[in-house]
Amino acid sequence: MPSKKPTAAAKPAKPAKPAKPDSKPARAATPAPTGATAAAAAGPAANAADPAKRITELGDLLKKYKDAYYNGQPLVSDAAYDQLEDELRALDPRHPLLASVGAPVQAKARPRAGAAVSEWEKAQHKIPMGSLNKATDEAEFQAWVSRCEEHAARERLPKVLGDLFVTEKLDGISLEVIYEKGVMTEAITRGDGQIGERITPNVARMKGVPPRLKEPLDVSVRGEIILKLSDMKRSFPSASNARNMASGTAKRFDGSGCEHLTVLFYDLEGEDAVDEVRKFARLKQLGFETPNLYPTDSAGALELYRQYAASKRAALDYDIDGLVIRCNPVRTQALLGELAGRPRAAVALKFASQTKVTRLNRIVWDTGDSGRVTPIAEFERVWIGGAHLERASLHNISNVKALNISEGDEILVSRRNDVIPQVEEVVVKHGPPVVIPTTCGVCNSKLVSEGEFISCRNTDCRAVVEGRIKNWVEAQDVHDFGGHIVGELVRAKLVKEPSDLYKLKVEDVARLEHMGEVSAKKILANLRAKLPLSLPLFLASLGIEHFALLTAKLIVGNGFDTLDKVRQATEAQLAAIPGLGPSKARVVAQGLKVRSAEIDRLLAVGVVPVAPTHGGPLAGLSFCFTGTLSRPRKELEDLVEKHGGNLLSGVTKDLKYLVMSDPNSGSSKAEKARKYGTKCIDEAEFLKIIGDATKR
Repeated sequence: MPSKKPTAAAKPAKPAKPAKPDSKPARAATPAPTGATAAAAAGPAANAADPAKRITELGDLLKKYKDAYYNGQPLVSDAAYDQLEDELRALDPRHPLLASVGAPVQAKARPRAGAAVSEWEKAQHKIPMGSLNKATDEAEFQAWVSRCEEHAARERLPKVLGDLFVTEKLDGISLEVIYEKGVMTEAITRGDGQIGERITPNVARMKGVPPRLKEPLDVSVRGEIILKLSDMKRSFPSASNARNMASGTAKRFDGSGCEHLTVLFYDLEGEDAVDEVRKFARLKQLGFETPNLYPTDSAGALELYRQYAASKRAALDYDIDGLVIRCNPVRTQALLGELAGRPRAAVALKFASQTKVTRLNRIVWDTGDSGRVTPIAEFERVWIGGAHLERASLHNISNVKALNISEGDEILVSRRNDVIPQVEEVVVKHGPPVVIPTTCGVCNSKLVSEGEFISCRNTDCRAVVEGRIKNWVEAQDVHDFGGHIVGELVRAKLVKEPSDLYKLKVEDVARLEHMGEVSAKKILANLRAKLPLSLPLFLASLGIEHFALLTAKLIVGNGFDTLDKVRQATEAQLAAIPGLGPSKARVVAQGLKVRSAEIDRLLAVGVVPVAPTHGGPLAGLSFCFTGTLSRPRKELEDLVEKHGGNLLSGVTKDLKYLVMSDPNSGSSKAEKARKYGTKCIDEAEFLKIIGDATKR
């Protein structure tokens, strides 16, 4: 949950406590536009026709989401909540919800007589559990430092930027633990910052909480209940979110699982401390575990922020979503006072958001190359991680139904792995239930349900035709023959299947958009330069599902070494090939049957595959390439297959030539080759073998 809810006012006689902000799941750090206003402007509010209505809507939503969150039943992700609250802040900075802290503890039904206790007792905090102001990037952090310096100068305090204290912003459940005469007597959850739930027996079972201090002190300490990732993996293997698991476990009435939780502490009330360094040293002296801490200056704080974003955060055994940076001297904290109810001398520097809330405009059902129809979300443009996004795949029908997504909804969008646009969830539901199409948007044919997918099986569908042609040229890596050219050829009705490519004339291709005679000659020459095709490459180029090059090589290498043998093979014969199996054998046999007439038409235009044992100049010769060579290995391997040779992946007794940069190498592979009588050659000799063979 966001770190923006203000604290209740501290007592005037006491320094403002450097409270720890509410926490959220970890997010990757990536550059993004600065500030809450930019975040809001990129979302649905940018196009809101009625700001007053939107403010009311956001206030009601955020109250519902916050109440659910603090009572252990979150309805949306923390990232989604954060985006909505930023939008509300931009529209109405003085909205009452933004001045609230936590959420009231929900009343629960009283148990029947004799039944087990079903609610935790409410309790008043000794330390008001407030929140911090936040910074979302380095520029906002520098602005915070500047403001602190201005106030420090007026109060004639030492410069702030030279004496800061940094700790990790833990992603857990805030907690106050009270000790009387050194004995733990109470443990109270955050609640609304003033009143929480007394879960003392559960906290007593958690790691990091000493039941008795080393000294008989009356003190109150503040910490965070977390579930370490290693403990989650070991003790809660089905859990996916450490904070949610910790929240639910911490409030179990029977206390089960609480022994796997940990509390890390970061504040101490009841003893005076000169600065944060000494305060944390005292916490450790009394037996409390703390998060990592760093006394530093402003430049060091920024360097730590960059290090955590780059690697430190990912290496931790617990979740954090930023760093908490404070003025180190307690006197400075007190004299700098508060800003909007939060301590001015502390800030939560959050990791940059990799998510944004936006509005879904429509779902496009895109018929792809294979005939499979993929739902695509088109939404209002957002800026995430250095890029503008406005489209993301919804993958399949199952995902659409699981998201319960429809046009008009407000959705949370991310860039997974800093690259792939992804719709994570529906944040606010507006649209009616989505209607799954029953006909292809390209050819209007009836769609076929295939598990979680729907597909067009009309072989004349333009999308399917384009897919088959693209597969043919891509499998052979035909230079300059991209998808745009294939699309133009299909739309111009010049090609309908691969054999049509070999009937094209230069003048036909030259008339296409952005082409011309020179380009037309070039791409047709590149196409024919790939001939003759090896038998495995010919088969893989047909575009039969689950019949890629490796499968084709497996079949050819197991005795089906001519096109006739492959076409005549039965399912049972193919299934008997080690590594193939009955399901793939069925697909291959049926695919070859469907493509039978198409294969005949390819043969008729002169596209005749070269069998490894018949017709090729390298027939009967086997080659293996190793080490670094001057030309791409695939290019050399293609030469072998094109001329009917056999490729081996390693040195065996059947290998004729081992091609390497230095034939005199003493490598283990070279030694093994010599032992078997295999000849070690370099690239020059390999090319000479090719040249001599083709002259015969």
